[in-house]
Amino acid sequence: MKKLKYMLLMFIPLFFLLLTGCSKMSLSTTSKEYSADGLVAVVKGQATNYKKLTYTVAGKTKKVAVDDNHFAISVPVSTKNQNVRIKATNGDKVETKLVKVKKAKALQNYLTFAQTYNYTLLSMGQPTDQLQLISKDGMFTHTKTDGTKWYYNVQNNQLMGIATKFSYNDFKSKTGQKNFATDLMITSKLLGADGEKVLKDFAKQTKNASKNSTKTSMNQITSNGVNFNINLSAKEFYLYITKY
Repeated sequence: MKKLKYMLLMFIPLFFLLLTGCSKMSLSTTSKEYSADGLVAVVKGQATNYKKLTYTVAGKTKKVAVDDNHFAISVPVSTKNQNVRIKATNGDKVETKLVKVKKAKALQNYLTFAQTYNYTLLSMGQPTDQLQLISKDGMFTHTKTDGTKWYYNVQNNQLMGIATKFSYNDFKSKTGQKNFATDLMITSKLLGADGEKVLKDFAKQTKNASKNSTKTSMNQITSNGVNFNINLSAKEFYLYITKY
């Protein structure tokens, strides 16, 4: 009996020590540097046993959403390198990670693009689809009268990238095809790309993709330094326009 008590006295502290070790707060990222993927760079990592998890970029702090101890932080890319500080806290315990989002090349000056875009639409009799001339740093959504949404990343008055999504159902109609083709042609030309070549390549790849239901992306289309990347999902496709 005495021997059993002795063993219990030795084992119980060790047991609680192991539990404490298992519940130790941890924070990690998959890399120290991240590059653009579409309009953003996605910082990925894991966090466990924290009470609060935040990230800070350019002096602005936001909460981090976590799913099963994993997180993904989307940071709009800029013409400058950006430091991202991730902070986990639990009582008086604090752990931080500092990662870098690499700079990327801008498409062009945003104001120049917006003014030219608005003038082009006015000349086509579309005065209600005007872009805002002044934009704060970050992402904004431009919804056209036909319902399509275009996403813009503007940093330091520079247009970093443009994205849109289009459902396959809308693309089946002649009106939907015409609206998309017109938007893509205008945007391409204003950015200095060959709009006709881009549309031709897009139509060719779309036709080939329809024959392969397992395909999730198309080959990158590049014209005069402007890149067009298309990702496919079950019901819609996503188009990203960048110079990186």
